[in-house]
Amino acid sequence: MKHFTSTLALLAATTLGGQALAQDVTIKVGTVVSGDHPENVGAHEFERLVEERSNGEIDVRVFSDAQLGNQREMVEQLRSGTLEVTWVTTGFFGSWEPVLGTLEIGYIFDDREHAFRAFEGPLGERVAELVEPQGVELLGFYEAGMRHLTNSQRAIEGPEDIAGLKIRTPRATYHLRTLELMGANATPMAFNELYTAMEQGVVDGQENPLSNIYNAAFYEVNDHLALTGHLHLTHMVMYSADLWEGLSPEHQEIVRQAVLDSAQVQRAKVAEDDANLLAELESKGMQVTRPDREVLAAAVAPLRNDAVAEFGEGAQEILDMIDAARAAN
Repeated sequence: MKHFTSTLALLAATTLGGQALAQDVTIKVGTVVSGDHPENVGAHEFERLVEERSNGEIDVRVFSDAQLGNQREMVEQLRSGTLEVTWVTTGFFGSWEPVLGTLEIGYIFDDREHAFRAFEGPLGERVAELVEPQGVELLGFYEAGMRHLTNSQRAIEGPEDIAGLKIRTPRATYHLRTLELMGANATPMAFNELYTAMEQGVVDGQENPLSNIYNAAFYEVNDHLALTGHLHLTHMVMYSADLWEGLSPEHQEIVRQAVLDSAQVQRAKVAEDDANLLAELESKGMQVTRPDREVLAAAVAPLRNDAVAEFGEGAQEILDMIDAARAAN
């Protein structure tokens, strides 16, 4: 009887310990943007869904404003197992899987719907195959948005007005080369360093979606906004592969589905910002121009051949998938 009682006590302790462990799952989410940015809207919707669906067994903590480091540092934290979740654009991950740089060639996507179709099809599966050997679990895609050009020097009506401007870009090779072929002196720099660099005249301008331009108050240091729409970028929402294995199958399913569901809310916020923020930026004093997209697209078109020459069939496969999604429209 004494042995039986001890066994029951041990089982109870094990069960209680298991519950304590189940309730002690913490997921840190790192972003580099501030305020009511669409990325943070997505992050907080993810937080709400995971905590609600796990009945409080998972605690999600969102760290915005590059509190946990810049994008490169947070990707390395994922790979080393010290951060659970972050996201970067597909092309930014080209530092670890170079062929992904193909996805940041200018004007390969017509619009956001074209990009959604591509990533929800074979392209998304191919991207997962490429990134997951690098120590991450790809859970889904957020919209980074359509990027436009701003600067402090002059209005942009065509390539001749871009020529010579020192424009910040992310550290993604084909993203940078897109701006170079558009005429800019492209300068890679971390996002969290950008406002000060423009304020001090280190760079003349930058290119980002309207939500980034507004939320980061770039209108305070740049007077001119050109609706170039040269890149539509997609974020890969990634979980540390090492830490992913520590989640129970039930928690993995909750987290994965929460990414997919929060992506719909995040995309809706991007669409809302695109619809409303242009007028807000004009009210802040920005002068808006609409350069001919076809002229700029022709200028960067050689990058498709460059990518195929550099990466071979891998790049061609990616471009073919994107073109097939266009044909499906």
